[in-house]
Amino acid sequence: MKRTTLICFSILLAFFATNSAFAQRQTTILSNGWKFIKQNVDLMSATEKWEDVTVPHTWNAIDGQAGGGPVLDAYQNPVQAAEAQKLSMSQQAQSDDVRMKSGYYRGTCWYARNLDVPADWKGKKRVFVRFQAASQVAKTFINKNLLGEHRGAFTAFTYELTDFLNYGQPNELRLEVDNSQRQDMAPLSGDFNVWGGIYRPVELIVTDAVCVSPLYFSTSGVFLTTKSMDNSKAVIDVKSYISNGRKPKGAKNYSEKVIVETQIIDKEGKTVATTQNESAVDFETTNTLVQTLTIPNPHRWQGRKDAYLYQAKVRVLKNGVLMDEITQPLGLRTAAITQEKGFLLNGEIYPVYGVCRHQDKRDKGWAINADDEIQDNKNILEIGATAVRNAHYPQSQSWHNLADSTGLLMWDEVTVVNETRTTRAFWENTNEMLRELCYQLYNHPSVVWWGIFNELGNAPTPPADPQLAALRDVAKSIDSSRIVVGATNQYGRKFNSIPDQVGFNIYPGWYFGDWDKEDGNTPENNYFEKYVNDRSRELGKRIAFAEYGAGGDVKHHTEGQPKKPNPAHGGPFQPEEWQTYVHEKDWAVIKDNPKMWGSFLWAINDFAAANRNEGSMPAINTKGIITHDRKIKKDAFYFYKANWNPEPMVYISSRRATERKLQLTDIKVFSNLGQVELKVNGKSYGKIAPDKIKICLWKNVQLKPGKNKIEVKAISGKKKLMDACEWNLNK
Repeated sequence: MKRTTLICFSILLAFFATNSAFAQRQTTILSNGWKFIKQNVDLMSATEKWEDVTVPHTWNAIDGQAGGGPVLDAYQNPVQAAEAQKLSMSQQAQSDDVRMKSGYYRGTCWYARNLDVPADWKGKKRVFVRFQAASQVAKTFINKNLLGEHRGAFTAFTYELTDFLNYGQPNELRLEVDNSQRQDMAPLSGDFNVWGGIYRPVELIVTDAVCVSPLYFSTSGVFLTTKSMDNSKAVIDVKSYISNGRKPKGAKNYSEKVIVETQIIDKEGKTVATTQNESAVDFETTNTLVQTLTIPNPHRWQGRKDAYLYQAKVRVLKNGVLMDEITQPLGLRTAAITQEKGFLLNGEIYPVYGVCRHQDKRDKGWAINADDEIQDNKNILEIGATAVRNAHYPQSQSWHNLADSTGLLMWDEVTVVNETRTTRAFWENTNEMLRELCYQLYNHPSVVWWGIFNELGNAPTPPADPQLAALRDVAKSIDSSRIVVGATNQYGRKFNSIPDQVGFNIYPGWYFGDWDKEDGNTPENNYFEKYVNDRSRELGKRIAFAEYGAGGDVKHHTEGQPKKPNPAHGGPFQPEEWQTYVHEKDWAVIKDNPKMWGSFLWAINDFAAANRNEGSMPAINTKGIITHDRKIKKDAFYFYKANWNPEPMVYISSRRATERKLQLTDIKVFSNLGQVELKVNGKSYGKIAPDKIKICLWKNVQLKPGKNKIEVKAISGKKKLMDACEWNLNK
């Protein structure tokens, strides 16, 4: 074993050794010291020659974004990249290696790590390991003993190690992780990669014998439910799972008496409600304790307006000594959708301006870190969005913690995408995935919607209406306060009426329907507006859009009036200007539409999809309004920022189209201010007030040969806002 790995293990041992007398739980993130091999090996295989990795980790960080072909600088040479992609996929189709059929490695790999456990923990401490996610089937072993198999790529799983450890000696933790496509579990298919690996953090949890159980669906063991609320008080039920470990040798009693104390603490650190109960917990037993607390004059969680959070603290005490403590966020809010008013947060109309998000990032795949999540959160806040659809799977606890504290509403869904199967195994596993999703995200006030399917009916697939109804009932049985939703691109289908609400996935101007026809702006000929009217009439209520948008490549541009590329989707040319134009037309229909309760644009970021070969890069879905590496915010980003974010702004669109051929051109600017002035090469073209979707458009502006300086100015109070860029006219 390498010296660096030994040092890491020694630090872990030293930490525990110096804390061996602690009474409260200790949680350590196991990021370093992992060994990895990208092949299926025997459980007894030696690990000395395995690769050293840190967790989070995926084995698809590179091949998952390369379409299975060579990694090329496709921005510089899109033709070469496209040809290499075609050749690579052709070779894969002829390959006998089933692990590469998807264009990236989908198979079995192994991880291993040593744990040094102090001798004096034996009989005194309990040790658990919690994996926040591993994709997508994971078998976990400790000292060659199988702890269990977890089936599902997106939810956490926890095992107790206590009875299998060699105290005072090294212990080997080993995982077999397999991201192979399977017929007995979702997702069966989808326009996104199923990356392999232990791609979220791993936690080692050490507690006393009596603790709040981390084993109940791998949750905190504490569940917070708002039973009632008005302006004078909020009544909260706190359900805690209190667990006792194995009976120690020589123990005379069969149970231990503890005090469970629960406090509600406001944002200023003041305790506003508290209660205590005695609980006698038998050895090897978990008790469920429900405590009811009343918060006077509750301060509501108001989304982005005021993301006010209380903290619920559950403490387990024995003979006056603190044994364990769990703290969970508590946001007091109600959510509903009515035909009269649309979406209501705490009984008040609240706009649902949403974006969809996949969790991968360039060169990292799903193995992103806290800084990556903070970056995405900041970008979504900057654009002014109020909601996120986590497509097409539950995303991390830390991502939801950010949403809780910044006020973003969350749509989380079980990964039933495109296809289903009739087998009992498929639906039992899907139901279990949904239970894990609902329980693990239960305490997050940001979570408003439980999603139960996406785009069923596209591919040939068996009818699943009874099974979808069962999924709805599972979600309702766990938490009836949240809204069950489905995302669909089918109409006239019975399954659209199974969830409480439905969001339609529709892409006019991209997959079908043209925005560039002269009569496309009148209601009778506007495909998008007609679709809203028809779907609302069909369901007899308001609808949402769960997806809409178009592809846009920051290296591809057009001049003049945007025209739909032919082909658009799947084509090699995907101009940024057309993406922006489609979003402008879409938002003009969605904005203030009384037949809608919300919308979620597709998508906030470009993301990897190995089966795609379009635009200037292989294996990228270009519909994001930020690039895959998060370095460039596309024009459409600033269009929505002007519409959604009240912070004063002005932005010149099509700025990256620096090389020009048209001497007379239109100049488009996005702004939320009263008037904007345009200057080209120092000459003023006058002031324009933005239209209802925040666009200023100057037509037939004359450029000169060579460099042209484009400037816009606007006034916000006493502050001047400016934006500028340079275009080069080639004559």
